[in-house]
Amino acid sequence: MRRLRFVLPVVALALLSMPQAARGQALAWTSAFFESYGFDEGLDYSRVSQFTVPVGVAVPFGWGALAFSSGYVYSDLTAAAGSAASDQTISGLLNTELRLSWDAVPGKLTVFAIGAIPTGVQTVTQDELAVLAVVSSDVIGYANVNMANGGGVGGGFAGALPLSRSWALGIGGTVQGSFPYTAVEGDSVQLQPGTDVRVRLGVEGSLARRSYLRAAGVFLYRNNDAVGDQRLNGIGNRWVGYVSFDQGIGNTSLSVYVYDVYRSGPQLESTAIGAAVLPRGNLFGAGARLDWPLGSATVLTPRFEYRTALAADEPDTGLKRSGESFRGGADLRYAFARQWAAVLQLDGVLGSVRVGGASPNFDGFRGALHLEWTP
Repeated sequence: MRRLRFVLPVVALALLSMPQAARGQALAWTSAFFESYGFDEGLDYSRVSQFTVPVGVAVPFGWGALAFSSGYVYSDLTAAAGSAASDQTISGLLNTELRLSWDAVPGKLTVFAIGAIPTGVQTVTQDELAVLAVVSSDVIGYANVNMANGGGVGGGFAGALPLSRSWALGIGGTVQGSFPYTAVEGDSVQLQPGTDVRVRLGVEGSLARRSYLRAAGVFLYRNNDAVGDQRLNGIGNRWVGYVSFDQGIGNTSLSVYVYDVYRSGPQLESTAIGAAVLPRGNLFGAGARLDWPLGSATVLTPRFEYRTALAADEPDTGLKRSGESFRGGADLRYAFARQWAAVLQLDGVLGSVRVGGASPNFDGFRGALHLEWTP
């Protein structure tokens, strides 16, 4: 299942990776996410839950750094009472991702190679496609939407150029190709997602002593997928814009941000994995967070985010609202030793999403525990 959403963490860190290792510090981390969302009447399912355990390691060395990540995911769909659908689950490992970087010009230009080993779920049953369709929703924002794919290889670069004493220009790009795989059980036709190309341009710098601005634009292109011997079902070009503003207030720091993801021109015919293709659409989000130190080792971060999605029912029609959500919660970070830190995350969400002719409301929660070690 292709990763179609580009939410805040992806936009903010697009084409940049291993921040700790890049500064010469190793980092290992693991998390446990559990989230569950219930839906009103009108759909074949009443609740979809997901449990995810990602793990990762980033290790610097003389001329660069190496990063590794993988994990486990369990997704569960509960059928609505009276519907013809049945309960469905998908579980298994995530793909193993590796990234090797080279500091071509230290502090200014990094070149990297990336690879995804297909250790994760690749083939699903026809009934299990319903689970993938729900967890790929931009509006809901599941922690993990990338379960079924065949892996791939690629490379790219990320560079920074000073514009003045307090401003810098960042530019980067990646090219990544995917391996073919059998997406649906019992289907002999293999799917090979098209080559993905991304280009990023951004600026950041100080507006005042405690004011900081970041702005970035990302263009994403992927050519059509190969379904058997045919080239079909491109997902369209995507343009991403992101702006954030950070302001220090006393001993706290307030961050506000907005982002917009516009997706143009995909085909609407079904693919080998059915619900994977999205129509032309637009996702807009805005949010805020406050970093509030409660002591030398503890930081409380309340946060809020709003999302609204638009989509076209047909290629030549205008965009119509396809859902919206309000998510609020807080993170509590505690450094309990010189090398260890833990983050507890709790939040809730409510909204609505359009599926076919129905627009049911939904609500739910997410809880997570994140541990990191910097030896």
